[in-house]
Amino acid sequence: MDLAKIEQLVDLVSRSRIAELELTQDGTRVRILKGPPPQEANPIAPHIPNASDGMRVPRHEPAPSPAAARSPAVPDEETVVPAPMHGVFYRAAAPNEPPLVEIGSTIAAGQKICIIEAMKTFIDVTAETSGVVVAVLVEDGNEIEAGQALFRIRPAGPS
Repeated sequence: MDLAKIEQLVDLVSRSRIAELELTQDGTRVRILKGPPPQEANPIAPHIPNASDGMRVPRHEPAPSPAAARSPAVPDEETVVPAPMHGVFYRAAAPNEPPLVEIGSTIAAGQKICIIEAMKTFIDVTAETSGVVVAVLVEDGNEIEAGQALFRIRPAGPS
Protein backbone atom coordinates (compact mmCIF):
# COMPACT_ATOMS: atom_id res chain seq x y z
CA MET A 1 0.00 0.00 0.00
CA ASP A 2 1.50 3.33 -1.00
CA LEU A 3 1.74 6.50 1.08
CA ALA A 4 -0.75 8.39 -1.14
CA LYS A 5 -3.42 5.73 -0.48
CA ILE A 6 -2.79 5.92 3.27
CA GLU A 7 -3.05 9.73 3.17
CA GLN A 8 -6.39 9.39 1.33
CA LEU A 9 -7.65 7.00 4.01
CA VAL A 10 -6.58 9.36 6.81
CA ASP A 11 -8.40 12.20 5.04
CA LEU A 12 -11.50 10.01 4.60
CA VAL A 13 -11.58 9.15 8.31
CA SER A 14 -11.02 12.77 9.36
CA ARG A 15 -13.97 13.98 7.22
CA SER A 16 -16.35 11.22 8.28
CA ARG A 17 -18.06 10.05 11.46
CA ILE A 18 -15.93 6.89 11.42
CA ALA A 19 -13.95 6.46 14.65
CA GLU A 20 -11.77 3.60 13.43
CA LEU A 21 -10.79 2.10 10.07
CA GLU A 22 -8.69 -1.04 9.61
CA LEU A 23 -7.58 -2.24 6.19
CA THR A 24 -5.28 -5.07 5.11
CA GLN A 25 -3.92 -5.16 1.58
CA ASP A 26 -1.06 -7.25 0.17
CA GLY A 27 0.11 -8.19 3.65
CA THR A 28 0.18 -4.59 4.89
CA ARG A 29 -2.19 -3.71 7.73
CA VAL A 30 -3.23 -0.10 8.32
CA ARG A 31 -5.31 0.96 11.32
CA ILE A 32 -6.51 4.56 11.64
CA LEU A 33 -8.09 5.77 14.87
CA LYS A 34 -9.75 9.14 15.25
CA GLY A 35 -9.59 10.68 18.71
CA PRO A 36 -11.34 13.76 20.07
CA PRO A 37 -10.21 17.10 18.63
CA PRO A 38 -7.34 18.70 20.57
CA GLN A 39 -8.30 21.28 23.19
CA GLU A 40 -6.66 24.70 23.25
CA ALA A 41 -4.24 25.02 26.15
CA ASN A 42 -5.29 28.54 27.15
CA PRO A 43 -8.38 29.69 25.27
CA ILE A 44 -9.16 33.40 25.45
CA ALA A 45 -12.85 34.16 25.83
CA PRO A 46 -14.02 37.01 23.59
CA HIS A 47 -16.03 39.84 25.14
CA ILE A 48 -19.71 39.29 24.41
CA PRO A 49 -21.73 42.50 24.67
CA ASN A 50 -24.66 42.43 27.07
CA ALA A 51 -27.27 44.80 28.48
CA SER A 52 -24.87 46.08 31.17
CA ASP A 53 -22.70 47.56 28.41
CA GLY A 54 -25.52 49.99 27.67
CA MET A 55 -26.30 48.56 24.26
CA ARG A 56 -29.08 46.46 22.84
CA VAL A 57 -27.93 43.02 21.89
CA PRO A 58 -29.98 41.27 19.22
CA ARG A 59 -30.88 37.68 19.95
CA HIS A 60 -29.66 35.21 17.38
CA GLU A 61 -30.99 31.70 17.14
CA PRO A 62 -28.30 29.15 16.31
CA ALA A 63 -28.31 28.05 12.68
CA PRO A 64 -29.31 24.43 12.12
CA SER A 65 -26.44 22.09 11.40
CA PRO A 66 -25.97 21.06 7.75
CA ALA A 67 -26.96 17.48 8.64
CA ALA A 68 -30.16 18.70 10.31
CA ALA A 69 -30.95 20.82 7.28
CA ARG A 70 -30.75 17.73 5.05
CA SER A 71 -32.72 15.45 7.37
CA PRO A 72 -36.46 15.17 6.85
CA ALA A 73 -38.85 15.67 9.77
CA VAL A 74 -38.96 12.44 11.75
CA PRO A 75 -41.72 11.37 14.13
CA ASP A 76 -40.48 11.03 17.74
CA GLU A 77 -40.82 7.25 17.78
CA GLU A 78 -38.68 6.77 14.65
CA THR A 79 -34.89 6.68 14.36
CA VAL A 80 -32.92 8.06 11.43
CA VAL A 81 -29.85 6.13 10.27
CA PRO A 82 -27.26 8.72 9.18
CA ALA A 83 -24.44 8.11 6.71
CA PRO A 84 -21.22 7.59 8.68
CA MET A 85 -19.15 9.03 5.84
CA HIS A 86 -19.12 10.57 2.37
CA GLY A 87 -19.32 8.05 -0.49
CA VAL A 88 -21.65 6.18 -2.84
CA PHE A 89 -24.74 4.50 -1.32
CA TYR A 90 -25.60 0.92 -2.31
CA ARG A 91 -28.65 -0.98 -1.07
CA ALA A 92 -27.34 -4.42 -2.16
CA ALA A 93 -24.17 -6.33 -1.29
CA ALA A 94 -23.42 -6.91 -4.99
CA PRO A 95 -24.76 -5.56 -8.32
CA ASN A 96 -27.14 -8.44 -9.14
CA GLU A 97 -28.31 -9.17 -5.59
CA PRO A 98 -31.52 -7.96 -3.93
CA PRO A 99 -31.41 -4.99 -1.53
CA LEU A 100 -30.25 -5.81 1.99
CA VAL A 101 -33.46 -4.26 3.40
CA GLU A 102 -36.75 -3.01 1.96
CA ILE A 103 -39.48 -0.78 3.33
CA GLY A 104 -41.35 -2.98 5.81
CA SER A 105 -38.31 -5.18 6.58
CA THR A 106 -37.89 -6.10 10.23
CA ILE A 107 -34.26 -5.62 11.21
CA ALA A 108 -32.12 -6.43 14.24
CA ALA A 109 -29.52 -4.22 15.88
CA GLY A 110 -26.18 -4.93 14.23
CA GLN A 111 -27.74 -6.13 10.95
CA LYS A 112 -26.11 -4.89 7.74
CA ILE A 113 -28.55 -2.53 5.99
CA CYS A 114 -26.46 -0.93 3.21
CA ILE A 115 -22.95 -0.40 1.89
CA ILE A 116 -21.03 2.81 1.24
CA GLU A 117 -18.16 2.89 -1.22
CA ALA A 118 -15.39 5.41 -0.67
CA MET A 119 -12.10 5.31 -2.56
CA LYS A 120 -12.75 1.77 -3.79
CA THR A 121 -13.29 0.60 -0.20
CA PHE A 122 -16.68 -0.85 0.76
CA ILE A 123 -17.94 -0.06 4.27
CA ASP A 124 -20.89 -1.96 5.77
CA VAL A 125 -23.50 0.18 7.54
CA THR A 126 -25.34 -1.63 10.31
CA ALA A 127 -28.51 -0.79 12.20
CA GLU A 128 -27.93 0.51 15.71
CA THR A 129 -31.45 -0.43 16.83
CA SER A 130 -33.99 -3.13 16.04
CA GLY A 131 -37.21 -2.20 14.30
CA VAL A 132 -39.02 -1.89 10.99
CA VAL A 133 -37.69 0.07 8.00
CA VAL A 134 -40.32 2.73 7.22
CA ALA A 135 -38.37 4.73 4.61
CA VAL A 136 -35.32 4.46 2.38
CA LEU A 137 -34.24 8.08 1.88
CA VAL A 138 -31.52 7.68 -0.77
CA GLU A 139 -31.55 6.23 -4.27
CA ASP A 140 -29.22 3.30 -4.95
CA GLY A 141 -25.93 4.46 -6.49
CA ASN A 142 -26.27 8.10 -5.36
CA GLU A 143 -23.41 10.03 -3.80
CA ILE A 144 -24.07 10.86 -0.15
CA GLU A 145 -22.55 13.14 2.48
CA ALA A 146 -21.53 12.27 6.04
CA GLY A 147 -24.53 12.72 8.32
CA GLN A 148 -27.10 12.50 5.52
CA ALA A 149 -30.24 10.55 6.48
CA LEU A 150 -30.30 7.11 4.82
CA PHE A 151 -33.19 5.23 6.48
CA ARG A 152 -36.01 5.78 8.96
CA ILE A 153 -36.62 2.94 11.41
CA ARG A 154 -39.65 2.52 13.69
CA PRO A 155 -39.20 0.40 16.82
CA ALA A 156 -40.89 -2.98 16.51
CA GLY A 157 -44.12 -3.29 18.51
CA PRO A 158 -44.52 -5.78 21.36
CA SER A 159 -44.80 -9.38 20.22
